[in-house]
Parts: sequence; structure tokens; C-alpha cells
Amino acid sequence: MTASESKPLSVAATAICLVLALSPAIALAAAWGMLPDVVPAHWGAEGIDRWGSKMEMAVVPAVSFVLGGALLFGARRAHADDEVDFLNWTLSERVVMVVSSIATSLIGLGSMAGWIMGALDAGSTAGEAAALSWQVLGVPVIFLVAGILMALRALNMPEDDPLLGEQYHAQRIAGASMVVAGTLMAVLSALVFPDSMRQMGQAAIAAIDMLFVFLLLRPWLM
Repeated sequence: MTASESKPLSVAATAICLVLALSPAIALAAAWGMLPDVVPAHWGAEGIDRWGSKMEMAVVPAVSFVLGGALLFGARRAHADDEVDFLNWTLSERVVMVVSSIATSLIGLGSMAGWIMGALDAGSTAGEAAALSWQVLGVPVIFLVAGILMALRALNMPEDDPLLGEQYHAQRIAGASMVVAGTLMAVLSALVFPDSMRQMGQAAIAAIDMLFVFLLLRPWLM
């Protein structure tokens, strides 16, 4: 193993990823005492269309920490010179994992901050809490689960074969991109858009990510 291969992920990058992965939990903890017991749980085209318990808000920090932490774990496992050819560029697995971890955590933090502000603004006019519906999160959940499985499944694959090793690196990058896409689609599900616009937005994100995954894995699919 060369020196570049054994060089660990820097302490600064690890600390940044960890802090950002925890940031939604920190934001929720800071605002918890000010939040009403019943908070807006979904926004539709005409405003709030479902109310729920503020305990539901804990889902965002939990998911953000799991996703950001898993991608950070992948970044720490990657070697400094693990790279994959993509069209006319070269992608560094470690860089992609770190950027994906940061992006996922920032999306979670933005979503948490928006939910907190929406809950505080609407607290005085709260309606009745309704059961949680997972229908709008179906596609995002599929992307998130598939992405994490793809990213983590390849972590323990043997890499002594150069061709197979590059394939595993590509699978991990593809999994990371699916996690980011799934996170974006999950947040989109809660924005103030009519159902048709939400579905079109999710379809666009899914199509772009699937094109990226196909181009990335094309050498092993053809």
C-alpha cells in the first residue's frame, strides 16, 4: 500500500461532517421548548394540510445523522487515490463521499430550520393532529435505502483486482448520489407545491440521478 493510499481522512473534514450531521438535532434541541405540541406536518398547494405531534420532527435529525454518518464512514474507508473515470473527468471516491455527507446534512439542517420556523409561525392556529402518511415519501425512501445499501454493500468487497476495485468504487459513488437525490426528493415532498409539481420535481431529480448512475456504471453494464 502506498503512502497516498494509507493517508487517512483529515481530522478537520471528519469534524465538519460530524458537526453538520448533528446540526439538525442541535437546532431541534435548541427550539424544542418553544415548539407547540401540535405542529404543521405537511404543506400543500394551499398551505398546511396536515398537523402532527412535534415528536415527528425528530425524524429529520435521526435520518440526517444516519445518512451523513454512513457517507462519512464511507469516506473514511476510501483511500486517498481511489478514483473512477466518468466521461471526461475523474471522480475521487473520498471527495464524493465527503461532499455527499455535507450536502445531505445541509439539506437536513435547512429542512429542520424551515420546519421549526413554520411550526413557530403556525403554533397559535394549530389544528388536530392526523396520522402520518408515508405515501408521498415512497420514492424518496426507495432511493435512500437503495443508495445506502449500494454504498455500504461494496465497502467490504475485495479490491485486489484493479478492474473489480474500480467497479466497487463506482458503486459507492453511485450509492452516495442516490442518497443525496433521495434526500432532495424527501424535502420536496414537504414543500408548498401542488401534487403534480411535486411529482414532476421528484421525477426530474430521479431521472437526473439515474442518468448519472447509468453513465457511471456503464462500463460494467454493457
